[in-house]
Amino acid sequence: MPNLRRFRRIPTEKKRILLLFFALMMLGVIVTTFLLINQNEEVEHTAPIDATVTLTDVALSDVASITIRRGDESPWTATPMGETVDITGDVTMTLTRDECLDFLASAACITAEDVLTNDSAVYAAHLADYGLENPRYEARIVYTDGTEISLRVGDKGPDGTWRYMLVSGDERLFTFSNGSVEGLFVNRDTLHKVSQPNLHKARIDRITLTEGERVVQWTLEGSITDADAIDRWRITSPFSYPADSTAMEKVLSNASKLHLSAWVAPATEENLAQYGFDAPRMTIELHQAAGTIAVTGADGVAQPTDYPESTVTFIIGGEKSDMVDYVRYGDGIYLSSHFTMGVFMGYDVSATMSRYPLMTALGNLASLHIREGDAVTEYVLTRVEQVAANNELITDADGNPLYTAAVTCNGAPLDYTAFESAYNALALVTVSGMLPAGEHITAEPHTVFTFTDVDGTVHTVALATFDVLHDAVIVDGHPAFYLIKGGFKFALK
Repeated sequence: MPNLRRFRRIPTEKKRILLLFFALMMLGVIVTTFLLINQNEEVEHTAPIDATVTLTDVALSDVASITIRRGDESPWTATPMGETVDITGDVTMTLTRDECLDFLASAACITAEDVLTNDSAVYAAHLADYGLENPRYEARIVYTDGTEISLRVGDKGPDGTWRYMLVSGDERLFTFSNGSVEGLFVNRDTLHKVSQPNLHKARIDRITLTEGERVVQWTLEGSITDADAIDRWRITSPFSYPADSTAMEKVLSNASKLHLSAWVAPATEENLAQYGFDAPRMTIELHQAAGTIAVTGADGVAQPTDYPESTVTFIIGGEKSDMVDYVRYGDGIYLSSHFTMGVFMGYDVSATMSRYPLMTALGNLASLHIREGDAVTEYVLTRVEQVAANNELITDADGNPLYTAAVTCNGAPLDYTAFESAYNALALVTVSGMLPAGEHITAEPHTVFTFTDVDGTVHTVALATFDVLHDAVIVDGHPAFYLIKGGFKFALK
């Protein structure tokens, strides 16, 4: 017979005792959990207990002085003086009242977003946690009636939209909006409005860079209104050589984008010495021809504006940091990003040299003189305006007159189409490479091309033996490149 395990019935009284035991145990767990959660609770002020609080609200004219300190920066004081505002501190300057209106308004009306607690005992032990032990910002504002208010502003709150703030003589812990912080605790240098010089890429006709004894200069040989103006740029220092049009587009773009970031100080003798202008690192001089530029107004309509001839000069002094330079412009010292002015420092002028020896467009050519050894060939071009049956000039889509061109070779008529084909092929020839540094070409040129423009401009391309396989290319008297022998040849077909 199998053994069967017997289960004893638990008496009803014992069941009640067990149920009561389990109930008491669950209650104990709940109470313990509650105590643990609330034990040593740190004040996390995310829910305000009060609404917005206006701490001061006076007229702008009632602000007597504002003293600001930002982080580790030296404190400075702004004192309104009628239509001007005197700034004193490690730098002294005088601004117009209009330049400081927003700043003064932030000091005249100070509003806390919320009150986190009324009891200083709640937060006193946590000042460092809120960035208030060593405040991020401090302000002392004195009003004309003798009253004043001092603010200490710390770290940002949990959602990043406000900062913790204390007010002298007030036990409450406030929140101060980021917008209010930015309005009151401004960077002093940004108060001085910076008037940027008028720079127009289309008007620049000379650029000069001076670094110590080194001078780099590009000059436009022609008018800014010429259709081929970008092809007429020339390196004029430290040597004379035609400039590459693509490279000059970049140079002109960089020059026209030069700008000032913030005002620092007037260009007094003392300040110039302090900011490194005793030995400036570079001077950038931009000459602009008189011209008309279309300026788009607030209404979105472009209006032609006439600008006179001008020269804009930037002098780069010392460095404020790796990314910011001190720059003198006119009577002021400014800050400017190193990434705008600095692009011209140590500029490799050879990078702007044209790799195309032929610099005269066929449409501008008046004559081509070629000497190969003792043989001389001269091509002379003439152009006659095309006239319609009604005796009016025939023009292209842009309104430019059309011409019928003719060419002679040593005085004899030559098929223009054949000449045009050979000339265009010559215009596409590029150099093979740059001559080694310090290379001196002593051989006499065996071939010389002389190009005369319709306006009288003359360019020469001379070829002299460099080695067995290559000729040195001497453009306008300057040897810089070489190419394969026979690579630059005027070949009529």
